[in-house]
Amino acid sequence: MIRRLLFLLLGLLPLTAAAQAQPQVQAPPLGQTLSGRFLEGSWGLRLDGSVVMRFDLEQTADGWTGGWVKPTSFASDGQRFGRIKMPALERRADSGRSIGEWAEITFNDPRPGEEPDQFRIRLIGPDRAEMIYVGTGLPPFTLERVGDGALLGPFEEGKVYGPRAPRTAAAPPAQEPTAGPPAQRPPLLPPLTPRPAALPPAQQPPPPEDAPVQGPPAMVGR
Repeated sequence: MIRRLLFLLLGLLPLTAAAQAQPQVQAPPLGQTLSGRFLEGSWGLRLDGSVVMRFDLEQTADGWTGGWVKPTSFASDGQRFGRIKMPALERRADSGRSIGEWAEITFNDPRPGEEPDQFRIRLIGPDRAEMIYVGTGLPPFTLERVGDGALLGPFEEGKVYGPRAPRTAAAPPAQEPTAGPPAQRPPLLPPLTPRPAALPPAQQPPPPEDAPVQGPPAMVGR
């Protein structure tokens, strides 16, 4: 019995060692996940039907790289783009990495003392992505999937691309204050009635002509 147990234990040892020798499977980085593969490709910032700039994302073993295609120069308030000058210029990312579901690509500014341009992009739909211009405080931009090498434009001279600024209603012209109705005066007191004429002094009616003159009473019984 003891020999059989020892034989079984010796047979199990190689299986345990083989299991421990298998490499541990690690979760792939974002660039190698399903969402990362959908994020790879070209994305355009389209405003009023024109592609203002394009981002090309490429996944690597340890993160991201890509390109940024933009006009030679333009003016922007963060939502609208104007004074666009062509031809288009392409810059290659100097570095890139994965931050959660975001792909971050950085473009160094060749001008001395200037901060690099850094963008973070994530998938929000099959053909839509959200882009943040890092460090600017601007609201996120919405990108749409475009074909490889999609051209920028078309652009019209002097046109501003982006949401229209709301118009404010023109204030009515100032008007001079109109004079109101004249102030009502308090009604006049009714005119004084004339003082009635003095009544004549009261007169005693004259005594009747045939009335006897009264004297002292007569003495009766003398």
